[in-house]
Amino acid sequence: MLVAKRTKFENDLGVPKEEQLQGDGWILKFKKAYNIKEYHRHGEAASVDLTAVEAERACLQKVLAKYAPRDHFNFDKTGLFAFAPPDCGLAMQQMSGKKNDKFRINVGVACNADGSEKLPLLLIGKYKNPRCFKKTSPQSHGLYYCHNKKAWMTKEIFEEYGQSIHLTI
Repeated sequence: MLVAKRTKFENDLGVPKEEQLQGDGWILKFKKAYNIKEYHRHGEAASVDLTAVEAERACLQKVLAKYAPRDHFNFDKTGLFAFAPPDCGLAMQQMSGKKNDKFRINVGVACNADGSEKLPLLLIGKYKNPRCFKKTSPQSHGLYYCHNKKAWMTKEIFEEYGQSIHLTI
């Protein structure tokens, strides 16, 4: 894109061919001078309607104002690729890549707003009786374990977890 713009400006301004910039070396200097770097985009944050978020945030704050912070709970789920190699690292020379292991565990974490109560971790795996628990139960380790074929969070698992938490609170 920068090369096309440069060519257009040179042509529009009537710069003689012998004085036009040749090659792409100037792009590197331009990027360095203006601190332009390549960044990887993560997630979908740019696709959010910020005005709608602000309106919902205000509405939610009105609802939550009726309750004490110890009664505000937040739940978040994340994927844990326990055996995946790191994406990058330090080395003296280029190293060959390794195929990523697809083994995945979903982990759900919940606590209240003032941090006084942390709910048991929700683990979602592929196996009914994982070897890591051997002769013990996940509950004896303070965990709530569920399983399905793809180790995904489902509506049923979340409702079951919510019911179990409701009974313990």
